[in-house]
Formats: sequence, structure tokens, C-alpha cells
Amino acid sequence: MSAFHQPVMVSECLMHLNLRSGKTYVDATLGGGGHSLAMLSQQPGISLYAFDQDEQALQEASGHLEAGKATLIKANFKHLRTQLAYHKVKQIDGILFDLGVSSHQLDNAQRGFSFDKPAPLDMRMDRDLELSAREALNTLSTRELSRIFKEYGEELAAGRIARAIEKAREEKEIASTSDLARIIESVAGTGSKESLKTKVRVFQALRIYVNDELACLQSALKDAINILAPGGRIVVLSYHSLEDRIVKNTFRETAKGCICPPSIITCVCQHQQQLRLLTSRPITASDQELKDNVRSRSAKLRAAEKI
Repeated sequence: MSAFHQPVMVSECLMHLNLRSGKTYVDATLGGGGHSLAMLSQQPGISLYAFDQDEQALQEASGHLEAGKATLIKANFKHLRTQLAYHKVKQIDGILFDLGVSSHQLDNAQRGFSFDKPAPLDMRMDRDLELSAREALNTLSTRELSRIFKEYGEELAAGRIARAIEKAREEKEIASTSDLARIIESVAGTGSKESLKTKVRVFQALRIYVNDELACLQSALKDAINILAPGGRIVVLSYHSLEDRIVKNTFRETAKGCICPPSIITCVCQHQQQLRLLTSRPITASDQELKDNVRSRSAKLRAAEKI
């Protein structure tokens, strides 16, 4: 694949998707097209619909995917059902989610995702979104910023960082990744491993908030499960604990049958099992992939089958 984005755990994804000729599949997070290309290479007879909200990703992927082999859709995967219905697709036989930010988005300084690349504070995966990271930092209350850093970044110093941001923006607008990094360093220090982790957590939290990533994921997972055909597979690659927790809980909830308490003799909950778990624990990258692809270090793969 190109330097645009190196896909993670390709063989593991393909194994759990169990591609079959003549069936319909979705790549919910196209990125540079690595997973889609692998799917089409292994099973050219599939119908593939690939989603991405990033126009740059769609343009890059279109150069790797042959015309007519895949239908590319510019949309957040929260619009999965609506967009597929527009293309007259009512059921699918498999779907892959590769969550988080792509290598290209991190490496492209102008997107503002990385604290070690001076750039305007943007962080929008979809440039059509109204709220950028810059607007969020300069307009949200200290309490809301603290909540974001604590909830989405699991940052212990969330309150102190939020107050430092409030103080800094009284003097001038926080406009760049460097501005934000310096504010975080004023609280967490510089040069230490812990200060580096703090910057990672705060930038991650802000990105998740700007793109509403967790709410979109919860909605998309439920929609994907509902439109899977019997025997269809859902495979999800996540990269941090908040994403993985949502995937794990959604899979476990939909893999249960009756959820009535033991004291109830006859089921009254009417809860029906939808999935069979294919991974009791998340799968992680092989030792060789860990050496070859740094992004695979935090990746966790979970998979399930529609019953």
C-alpha cells in the first residue's frame, strides 16, 4: 500500500470477514483503501461499498481501486443505513470498521491532529463540519473542556489543563497545535514520558469531541448489526480503550438471549440474540507486524457473526 495509510491486521480481517463471491460487503472506514484493496484482491466477485468522510482519503483510495470494483461514498459511517438504502442495498454480508485517525491524517501537518507538527488547530475528519478544534478550545467553558479531557482522554489533570487553557485564551486566541502543546506542557512539564502521554490524551480527547466519534460509533455498530444478513460478519479494529469498550459491550449485549433476572421463570424481556461472538478476547497484531507497522501496536480486533 502507499505511504498514505498502511492497513492493520489485513490477513486477520479477511479471515474473519469470510468473503464469498456474489455477496455484498462494506468497508466503513476506507482510509487509503488498503483493506478494500485486500478484500477485492482476495475475492474479486464481491460487491463492495466503501465509506469515508475525508475527501482526501476518497481521492487517494480511488487511485488504488479499479473503477467499478467498489462504490465509494463520502459520508460518516453514522449514515450507513441511509446511504446504503440510497444505493438500493437492504442487507449486507460483512462489514469492516477500522477506527480512529489514519496515518495520513496524522502525518499531514495541516490537518492539526498531531501535537509534534506545527499546524492550525483543525482536527476535522470531514472538512464540512462546522466546529474545529480551534473553535472548541476558544469557546467552550472550562468545565466542558475539563469534561472532554477527562471523559474522552481519561486525563487525570483535565481540570488543571482546562484552567490553563482558559487563562491562555484571555491573552490571545489559541490557534495552533504548538499553542495547545505549550499550554499542556505548562501543566504536565516537558521532556518526560508522562508529559508526552498527557499531550497524546488531550489531543485525542479533542479530536474525539470535534468528530463526535464515540456517538457515531455506537449508532453505526447497531445499524450494521441490524442490516447484516444471517451468517454475515462484522469486524472492528479499535485503537484505544473507549472505542474497544463500546465494541465489546455492543457485541456482548447483542450476543445475549434472554436478559430476564434468574428469579423470572418465564421470559418476559423478549430480548433476542443477534450475534455469535467469533473472538472471546480481542486479537492483537503479530510480532512481525508490530515491527513493520507502528500503528498496529494498540490495535484490537473483535469479530462476530449474525445468527
